[in-house]
Amino acid sequence: MPEIGPVRLLKLHKHFGSITGLLEASPLELTQAGLSKELAGALPSESAMDYVNLEKQLLSENIQLLTIEDSSYPRLLKEISQPPVLLYYKGVLGSSDELCISVVGTRKISTYGRTVTSLLLEPVVAAGAVIVSGLAFGVDSQAHKLCVDAGKRTIAVVGNGLDDKSFYPKDHALLAEEIIQSGGMIISEYPPGTPPLKHHFLARNRIIAGLSAATVIVECNKKSGSLITASYALEQNRTVFAVPGPIYAETSQGPHNLIKMGAKILTDANDILEDLNIKKLPQQQEVQNTLLSSPLEQTILDLLSFDPLAINAIINKSGLTAAQVSSAMIFLEMKGKVRNVGGQQYVKAR
Repeated sequence: MPEIGPVRLLKLHKHFGSITGLLEASPLELTQAGLSKELAGALPSESAMDYVNLEKQLLSENIQLLTIEDSSYPRLLKEISQPPVLLYYKGVLGSSDELCISVVGTRKISTYGRTVTSLLLEPVVAAGAVIVSGLAFGVDSQAHKLCVDAGKRTIAVVGNGLDDKSFYPKDHALLAEEIIQSGGMIISEYPPGTPPLKHHFLARNRIIAGLSAATVIVECNKKSGSLITASYALEQNRTVFAVPGPIYAETSQGPHNLIKMGAKILTDANDILEDLNIKKLPQQQEVQNTLLSSPLEQTILDLLSFDPLAINAIINKSGLTAAQVSSAMIFLEMKGKVRNVGGQQYVKAR
């Protein structure tokens, strides 16, 4: 029901104390909760009918539903002033206490922005943090891609339904699938069939910030929506980091203004690791270290460095068959020990 959006749904949930209480409320009780008589009269029958249709669509689209009453609902997100009562997601639902860091910025990312995003975030990702962003072009997709390339979990928050017809941006459908395949997830507070309206993206910024212990701003102008994400983070007493850029660049205005206002300057990955006390808590790295490599996999690892090596060169230098190398590379990527940097070229994961 379009008349009952996320904000009104939260108010109703608080009034009745539970989703069950809301769905079982009489028209009179719904009116007392602030709904019009017309809407209060329509809600019980509409919700019963629509739920059957929704359930079928969720199953057909592989979409899962999470409510604020579930124990697996993200703890930090639950603490914000307007947490979403319902979250739709595709992929793997992580721990409610997983450490997330949001990264947002301009859609028109520069070469400098690409370089510093990877340089600053790769050690943070390797230390076990989950990167949250908005699946937009530019900084968002760069942040998601570096996680995917490293075989790490990342979370994309979108402002539309998760069904194929509503998905946006269409150009990032493959990236979204890669995120899911890497153990991450795509989430939205909007049900299937919801189009990507402008105000949805402003609202989803509170979720990006709300999921995260810290927010990183990379390249944005002084009127960027990324600054709204930063303001949400500050409202919730979360840390905001800003990456400085060239003083003459328009996309440096946003981060530089944030720094003037008290945001923490970010010039090294250790700035994040030390501030959040995660430098000595590489949880995902510990898991990787327990996944011992087979002799065949170790042979390949010994050949790799941080300089890309083509798979044909790996086959020639290792003396292994193409089938053996291809199989081993799949397992090494799953373990997070190697990265495919494109063109069937591989490097050791940091």
